[in-house]
Amino acid sequence: MKLKIRPTRIIVSFIFAALFVGAFLFGVCWHMFLFETWDWRQYALIAFWVISTIVFLIVALIGNYYVLERKYVEVHRFKKVLVYNFSDVIYIDEEKSKKHKTIYFYMRQGHTRYLTFDQKGLLYKAMLEKCQNRLSKEDFEREYPNIKF
Repeated sequence: MKLKIRPTRIIVSFIFAALFVGAFLFGVCWHMFLFETWDWRQYALIAFWVISTIVFLIVALIGNYYVLERKYVEVHRFKKVLVYNFSDVIYIDEEKSKKHKTIYFYMRQGHTRYLTFDQKGLLYKAMLEKCQNRLSKEDFEREYPNIKF
């Protein structure tokens, strides 16, 4: 089942990235904007920034999604595909996940992973149901004392 990521999360993070790239682009070309009369170069630079930002935003909205399977979840980020087996998930931080609308979970290898909620929250519910090897918080802290919450 294909699940779309909440677009507000992508848009908010993308706005910060676009502002950073815009500040960098205009910072490098600051000498072009010192003149009182503008020619085509200033307008072309602004148009390039606006058009590229819109195109990358559309690509980000289309290229980021989850595929929920019976034994694993695939995370598609553009052309990169990450697979998380439900059997490898040993702890899901439920209260932090609900608070931040992001699934915080820990893998068997001790790695921390996080996934933003899909539009309906189906991935979170599926992970709670299908991750059979989950530990309680106390057992997890005992087995992995170096991991901080």
